[in-house]
Amino acid sequence: MSAWTIQPILPLSVMIIVIIAMLGLLLVGPAFSKITRVRKLKLTLIRLAIVLLALTAMLRPGCIQHTEQSQSAVLLALLDTSRSMQLPHEADDQTRWQAVVEMLDQNKDRIEQLKEQQVEVRFYGFDNQIQPLEKEGRLALPGSPGGAETDIGSAVYKASQDVRDERLLGVLLASDGVQNAVDPEVEITQAASTLDDLQVPLYSIVLGLRGDTGQVADIAVTTLAEQHRIAVKNELMVNATVVARGFANQDIPVQLLVTDSDGNEKVVDTQIFQPSEPYEQRQVSLSYVPAEAGEFRLRVRAVPQSGEVALRNNDLPSFLTVYEGGVRILYLSGNNSWWEQRELRNALRRAAQGFELVYIPIQNDKQSRQNNWPLGGQITEYLRDPNFDVIILGDVDAQALFDPEIQTENMKALTEAVDRGTGLMMLGGYHSFDPGKYYYTPLADILPIEMDPNAIQEFPPAPLRKDLHLDRELQLVPTRNHFITTLSNDQDSVQSWKDMPPLKGANRFFGVKDQAEILLETESGRPILVSGRMGGRVLAFAGDSTWRWVFKGKRDEHNAFWRQIILWLAAKDGIENDTVWIDLPQRRFQPNAFIEFTAGIGNQRDETDQLSANLIKPDKSVLPLALSPEGKFDRGELERETLADSGDYTIEITGTRDGVEIGKAIADFIIIDRDKEKAISAADPEQMQRLASQTEEHGGKAISPAELSVVLDEIIANPKEMKIEVPLKWRLGESLPDALAYLILFAGLLSLEWFLRKKWGLV
Repeated sequence: MSAWTIQPILPLSVMIIVIIAMLGLLLVGPAFSKITRVRKLKLTLIRLAIVLLALTAMLRPGCIQHTEQSQSAVLLALLDTSRSMQLPHEADDQTRWQAVVEMLDQNKDRIEQLKEQQVEVRFYGFDNQIQPLEKEGRLALPGSPGGAETDIGSAVYKASQDVRDERLLGVLLASDGVQNAVDPEVEITQAASTLDDLQVPLYSIVLGLRGDTGQVADIAVTTLAEQHRIAVKNELMVNATVVARGFANQDIPVQLLVTDSDGNEKVVDTQIFQPSEPYEQRQVSLSYVPAEAGEFRLRVRAVPQSGEVALRNNDLPSFLTVYEGGVRILYLSGNNSWWEQRELRNALRRAAQGFELVYIPIQNDKQSRQNNWPLGGQITEYLRDPNFDVIILGDVDAQALFDPEIQTENMKALTEAVDRGTGLMMLGGYHSFDPGKYYYTPLADILPIEMDPNAIQEFPPAPLRKDLHLDRELQLVPTRNHFITTLSNDQDSVQSWKDMPPLKGANRFFGVKDQAEILLETESGRPILVSGRMGGRVLAFAGDSTWRWVFKGKRDEHNAFWRQIILWLAAKDGIENDTVWIDLPQRRFQPNAFIEFTAGIGNQRDETDQLSANLIKPDKSVLPLALSPEGKFDRGELERETLADSGDYTIEITGTRDGVEIGKAIADFIIIDRDKEKAISAADPEQMQRLASQTEEHGGKAISPAELSVVLDEIIANPKEMKIEVPLKWRLGESLPDALAYLILFAGLLSLEWFLRKKWGLV
């Protein structure tokens, strides 16, 4: 099929004038009466041809012709190469990996047939990474799978992205379906949704025994936070996930055990887990109230039951740091940025000062506003709780907490808390400060900024009032040296803030009270962070996009900023300047893990401060560790070969100032010789079925290894459309041969016309 087009070089009206003028030239010339009629006709025809050629050049004709071309396609085969594939498939005499090898061997002829049909079967192995399984054009399977942990979602997503510019016919996924990756890059359902969007079928090949077949009896504690921090006499809630297979309707005691510094272990709480199904997974919550400060070891244990074979997975260890006078924070979050509240919570939980965070999201949809606002009950009790040192309000509309006629207890509790010394901070957002109607609440007298009674933001469908916000990127500038705004001791504070990414925007403050201090402002002088004191310390922060600092490589500065804000609000900014601390975010590791940690002295750093570090191994031998200064703190690393043995390890940090020791800090961690991949012997066929069902509309389904031949036969017998329409475009003058041919023809006609006139004596 062809289609002709034109692309005039001049407007149509101009071209008409030019053509009329050129045609008129046919009538101009020497006296044709001196030549014969035949000669006159020849000259006229030649000139007419020249005019038509000129018209053609001005119109620039072109042609688009569609033709079909064959296209190769790809069928992805993802094979689980984690250690769980060493477990039995359906009987003890065959492992899951042996079932995979046998399946591929039985279908090698079909794979060759697909290649003949221009369908390439591309093989990848995966654990928590994917790697090609073909070398020099041949399939090279490992003799025994040894991958660390299974990450199904990331494998499916990454492999499909690798062929995004090719024709993908389908994905074969051979696995037991047990997802062991703790923090996968891509969730399983998200990966399957990507295939669904591409209209690509997923064929999940199910390997291994189900947990409810009666052939597997096992109890496992599968998840438990690696470390906990809490202040003395506060209740600690420890949540663990327990999985039971083959113990339906039986009572399984789940215990929380605490070990003190002298090595004495005791059970502090017990909950009964009674599964109602052959396979059941449930979160169990246990509580503990520490009576004294210190470092403790926690352990959640499911008491072994008769019939269990694998007992190593019945418990998980954790660590507990109990602080004397730790900082307790209440964070009420409304509709502010999801990224902001997430990164703020992460920063506070990673802090080394013993922050305990209670986070409460407040829904502001229409139904919640009509049925639940103003909130009371637990919110009111939290606000009355004198054990909170800091309260944060993040984009919470005042109507969620206050109504002058029916709910005044929340604001009364807030003002009383600030009066007795609790720190208060309000973050920016569409419903913070004036837009959130705080002018009409008792907080108007406490916040350090002036508010406008008319600056109110109604909820949608009311339009957003942009006059209440600084809707542009804002570079922050410190107004003076202050504990909160000191991001680095290595460079000037102003320069440190110049290096920080700008905020996306902020609330517009209409004024600052006389006794308030502006700590951060924009380059044009607009206040962003304002402090005040009304019994307790108070901050008004107009921004809600400090998460951008994390995404732009400034995580340490982001964490320091929020840590210093909390310490300042809690009036602890000067107390811990001589305290040696260590931050080890993770406390449980597999053998040969790579470990990083940070350490420091207080919140500032004196020029004479020095830190040294030692690693105390399970055999009590001591290994000196190297530290690298990075701003306010030092960073240390533990090489993999030093952590080959399982057991208890301790990092000990010693701090000196002017050569005099000022303190020590320790952090315990444990190397667990517990293979997650082989700890749970049951497969998860339901997971594989759910994955395949997400692409069922396009032919996806869950199959057994023996059924792969049926799927391949269907593809061979009913090949997908492998031809695509490719447009072939041509336009006069765009190629050298066209342009040259046109020039030769045009010049030839002009030369011929001149030659004839010369020959006939007309010139």
